[in-house]
Amino acid sequence: MDETISYLKDRFKEEQGRFDHFENKCAKFLTAVSIVIAALSALAGLKNGILFQVTSPFAALIFISFAATAICVACSWGHAFSALRICDCPSLPSSRKTAEYLLAVDAEQQKLHIYKCYIDTIEKLQVAIDAKSKPLDLAYSELVWGAGFFMLLAILTTIRELTS
Repeated sequence: MDETISYLKDRFKEEQGRFDHFENKCAKFLTAVSIVIAALSALAGLKNGILFQVTSPFAALIFISFAATAICVACSWGHAFSALRICDCPSLPSSRKTAEYLLAVDAEQQKLHIYKCYIDTIEKLQVAIDAKSKPLDLAYSELVWGAGFFMLLAILTTIRELTS
């Protein structure tokens, strides 16, 4: 049983590390997307809002590219926020009740209780990590789509500037 508890202790530390990794990744991603939103806002204001002047089919295509970029980036930002959402990081029971229980029972019951605590907490950590990874994966995918639309916007804007 001691080896099992030692193994579970290592897995618990590993899962806590993964949880911290996802928290840090979410924060960094949210910062990066916020910078992209600021850049898009600045771009929208250039040349008296020329992106919003839909005077021809080509200008409409430019506007649609900008709108698609903005929507993708906004969705990415929302999913990054969702992933960063503050939630309890599952931890091992550390209450007085648990400590008193461990004092009151024999060594085998102590080990069994500690075993169950580790198993339950590791399972809760895995669920919390999965809950963070899904919206973070969506946020990344949406940012990739946004980058594609932004590239299209840059190409179309360059063509418009070169032909006018």
